[in-house]
Amino acid sequence: MKKRDLISLHNSLTTLEGRPFSVKFSYFIAKNKVMLKNEFTALDVARKPDPKFVEFDTERAKLAHDMSDKDEKGQAKIENNNFIIVEKVNEFKDALEALKEKYSKAITDQEKNIKDFEAILNEEFEYKGPKIDFKDIPAGIEPSILEDLIIADLIIEEKSE
Repeated sequence: MKKRDLISLHNSLTTLEGRPFSVKFSYFIAKNKVMLKNEFTALDVARKPDPKFVEFDTERAKLAHDMSDKDEKGQAKIENNNFIIVEKVNEFKDALEALKEKYSKAITDQEKNIKDFEAILNEEFEYKGPKIDFKDIPAGIEPSILEDLIIADLIIEEKSE
């Protein structure tokens, strides 16, 4: 499986926490989460942006908020999770360009980090976690979780004769 599948598997196993399952299935979930923890943590750290880029992004968002069009209550207009900037669009573009210039190294570094992280996600990862018999999987498990278990080859399927 690829490392991106490992992230999906970890997230799926995490969504199962706290549900009432058999001891056998609960053990299967816990054991796999423990075995995935170090690799998942390393990937999680690798995907975090540099503090300088976070600083840039925070300033960019504040700039967009401050220069956005306002409604009758003086609140920023937002559509599809984006600030609406019409009235001060040229002023915003100029200020954004200056901000991008100020943080150009952080932006370039972040673009490289994203590319590098994508390459890491596409690396193969040999995972030998404990498997579970298909018959021991609870009936209410979502298909997306089953898909992650199949991709990780963690289900022992019944042999048809």
